[in-house]
Amino acid sequence: MAALQTRLRNLARRVSASAVSTRTVRMVNQRPIASFSFDDFPKSAATSGAAILERRGFRGSYYLSARFQGLTEDGIDYYDSDDVVRLADYGHEIGCHTASHVHAPDLGRARLESELESNAAFLREALGDVRMTTFAFPFGDIDLRTKLFMQDRFAACRTTSAGINRDIADLGALRALSIYSGTTDAERLRAVVRESATPRSWLIFYTHDVSATPSPFGCTPELLQAAVDAVAEAGFDVFPVRNALGPIRFRT
Repeated sequence: MAALQTRLRNLARRVSASAVSTRTVRMVNQRPIASFSFDDFPKSAATSGAAILERRGFRGSYYLSARFQGLTEDGIDYYDSDDVVRLADYGHEIGCHTASHVHAPDLGRARLESELESNAAFLREALGDVRMTTFAFPFGDIDLRTKLFMQDRFAACRTTSAGINRDIADLGALRALSIYSGTTDAERLRAVVRESATPRSWLIFYTHDVSATPSPFGCTPELLQAAVDAVAEAGFDVFPVRNALGPIRFRT
């Protein structure tokens, strides 16, 4: 019962935070845009996932929590420092996911500040003077207070609230769609891409591991490949989240 109450509470605060638009931009991109993002991130996302994107000339957004470096947890191997350096060198985005992978709405302001600074310091150790410019809420857990807090510190914040960003984007709570092998199939992905292939549209995907035997929050290489092929064949521009912020706002 307690677990159900927690899920319902988290759902209610996500809905309320997303319902209040706080940092909107009117989108101007004439070609649809897609972004691929990986949360936490497992080593397979940095290897198999990156390879799938790079074969098409695409780059992704990797949302990093310092606690996962070198960790193996629940059978998943997570990134190491070499993965971070390689991804950055190849033009992928390294974004913020808090240092400890926390439920942000449960923390006070001082602890949230500490989480962001610790994660930033961790990345500076790996990459030097590199700043994380976009944020993804761990567990998709967001309320209005933390939405306002994070949007003041990052150029954009991505949620797990399902949807397509169309015509007007709320940069404090960007909508996204999961690619999870347990709940998503290739035909559904292709249908979403067709639906999104319009001007002033931005489709953000997210997943975790990319493995032949994925976790409940990951996908197979074949499923990720299907999504990548679908957006390429539909004529989408594909950018990391940070790089899409220019095209959605300024005509090119």
